[in-house]
Amino acid sequence: MASNKRPKTILKFKKASEWWGALWRGGLPVGNGKIGASVFGGAGKETILINHGDLWWQGYTGVLQDVADKLKDLRRATDEGDYTRAAEILPNALINKGYRPIPAVPLPLCDLKVSMPLEKPVKEYSRILNLETGEAIVSFRDGSTKYDRSLFVSMTSNIIAYEFTKTGPKGIEAVFSFDIHDRSNIRTPQAISKLPEGLMTKYENFFMYISARSDNGTEFGAVARITHYGGSMEVKNNSIRIKGAERIFVLVKPFIESQREKEWKALKAELSAIKLTYERMFKDHCSAFSKLFSSAEFDLEAEDRDEYIEDLIEAAQAGEIKEALIEKLWAFGRYLFISSTSPDSRIMAPYGLWCGDYKAVNSYINAYRLPFVYYQAFTGGLSSYLMPIFDYYEQMIDDLKKNASRLYGCRGIFIPEVVAPQSGLLGIIDPKIIHNVSIGGMIANLYYEYYLYTGDIKFLKDRALPFMKEVTLFYEEFLKIKADGKYDCNPSYAPDGLPGNISSENDIGIARNSTMDFAVLKGLLINIIEGSQKANTNKDEIPKWEDMLTRIPAYVINNEGLVKEYIETRILDNHDSRSFGLFYPIFPGNEKLDSERFNAFYNTAQKRLHSGINKHNSISYSVLANVFAKMGNASDVMECLELILRTSMMSNFICASNDWRGMGIGDDDFWATYCPESNILLTSAISECMVTSTEDSIVLLPALSENFKKGSIEGFQTRCGAEVGIEWDRKKGIINAKIKSRRAITFDLILPKETKRLKGLDSQNYDPETHIVKDITLPANKMLNIEIRI
Repeated sequence: MASNKRPKTILKFKKASEWWGALWRGGLPVGNGKIGASVFGGAGKETILINHGDLWWQGYTGVLQDVADKLKDLRRATDEGDYTRAAEILPNALINKGYRPIPAVPLPLCDLKVSMPLEKPVKEYSRILNLETGEAIVSFRDGSTKYDRSLFVSMTSNIIAYEFTKTGPKGIEAVFSFDIHDRSNIRTPQAISKLPEGLMTKYENFFMYISARSDNGTEFGAVARITHYGGSMEVKNNSIRIKGAERIFVLVKPFIESQREKEWKALKAELSAIKLTYERMFKDHCSAFSKLFSSAEFDLEAEDRDEYIEDLIEAAQAGEIKEALIEKLWAFGRYLFISSTSPDSRIMAPYGLWCGDYKAVNSYINAYRLPFVYYQAFTGGLSSYLMPIFDYYEQMIDDLKKNASRLYGCRGIFIPEVVAPQSGLLGIIDPKIIHNVSIGGMIANLYYEYYLYTGDIKFLKDRALPFMKEVTLFYEEFLKIKADGKYDCNPSYAPDGLPGNISSENDIGIARNSTMDFAVLKGLLINIIEGSQKANTNKDEIPKWEDMLTRIPAYVINNEGLVKEYIETRILDNHDSRSFGLFYPIFPGNEKLDSERFNAFYNTAQKRLHSGINKHNSISYSVLANVFAKMGNASDVMECLELILRTSMMSNFICASNDWRGMGIGDDDFWATYCPESNILLTSAISECMVTSTEDSIVLLPALSENFKKGSIEGFQTRCGAEVGIEWDRKKGIINAKIKSRRAITFDLILPKETKRLKGLDSQNYDPETHIVKDITLPANKMLNIEIRI
């Protein structure tokens, strides 16, 4: 068990999972990017849910049919204002031709069951999750004996290590078994899910085995080796019992898409060969995990770090958001991201590695949300974690081209929000999916963000620009030019953006000329032009892209000073909505706005936050927190955090999608899906309060809350190629900033508005009115130290 050296990265809980009927939702999440485990925490009856990131099922693809000839009918319907009819033209054409794909969903691998007979009601119970090391610990006292059960998923071997220790006179007695995951988790909003077939278990001295069969005919399962020190072992047909032990050490290795007998034999041999102790395996694991997690840090020097998470949440719900809670929120989102994906694994799934439903709602990869969720990876020094996204879409280029040609009759690539299994083809026959044409541009802009943060010119030339060209080609052929010379984007759709005059209780999933679509396209064109100039390529095509830029219509501001969600004049606004695509120019985009448009976007965000109070969920609140952070409004960020804590935070510190209790704020969907993506977005929002950047500027502490009197950050990365560290102390009136260049750079430095004077910079470049230091030039690997008086 790791020592508690850094309590800001320790989450302490005073209860086991309490989510009745679905205990997995309250488990403590542990993972190494590929293998996940969730610790429910029962003292007498424990369950560890084990998952594998590549184990998916219940999906179907088929052959995408060509329905591009129907586009003219769709556009005619929208010209006539009949959006209801227009919405169904492409879906019905696909269905009539037999194309009915089903997206795959995560398949829970198995449960490791542990039963420990107790003599008395437990005392001194706690669950602890160490975010710096990735270790979960359940501790409790039974009479005069204290027990600790510690678990981590190794970053170096894909093995789950689980150790039982005790302090006191009584030996450890525990019964171990395997089973498929909880059979009661087959409920879905639509129907009852099927269960895996062919369950097989086997128990023998020191080993137990499980396997089942997925719907593709392959088998999956796990092998466990159980070693005890002192005491005895008894093997039964359905369990292994240890009595009187001083310590128990369990190793578990899962497998997928293979054959039971082959894997059981191979994994038994692999686990038998391991001679390392828990402590030694943990040390090797920590060396890798902690290096990643600690590469960026956020510290408020908070008191109350040792409080239970449940108490911190309750205090926040009562109106007191403690600094310790903010520290832990930032660290937890970072932890969840690092634990649920990696540079060489699959893209992070919406439920991370901890899905416990057999057909979980909205658990498939949603490409629309990827740029929002992955945004924090750049600032947090985890740019390499974007590689699974790039690899994923590049390997399916041919299918993405089929989407473009067979749906819309265009060259280039079209990326749907959801793709069908083992393909890049359209994954759901739904108007909201088919008519969202912005995903390709959003993913392409991630490529350019990666280049900005890393400075990898080879990546820009060989991967980013070719992909961006294919996306741009689709827009070039899809968009039509109106009489005024501006583009007409038809069809168009902003997710959850319900037009005021054409929506009904059921979102029809189609509109025209969404602000989001044009914002994405503008970012793409600016990026591909700048990228091509830096790479000294595409010279003949740059004039064409520059002309395309001139054809993007301006954002429309209505007479209330709000940005319209749809530029189309015939579509009215509806701010009773949780739609956040409208704010793409702010987040995750990075568009330079004049003061009029900046104020209009801010007013619109304020309007959405309050007018849409019955529609929001934890994702939309957390996106708005990022929007306000990038716009420099700390109080609005804190309001979003408070709303999430009041409505969507489960007792294990993981967000649900919405308020399942019906308290009147936000969407009250009964299912309230498991949503670690919201936690990760909160990490992003807190980071953006500390540092934000463009390709040629760095903003220090743009949205620092007045409540944060003292603190520091380390290892925050910027678009212009610098790493930033800051220490501040408001009582002393001082801010110390360290800026280290990773390559030769020139940038403007924007100081906090409270700045009175500064040291460490040439004052002739400093404008005290704007608090901007212009044209700072640093050679590669140069450190700049600045003292700011406030």
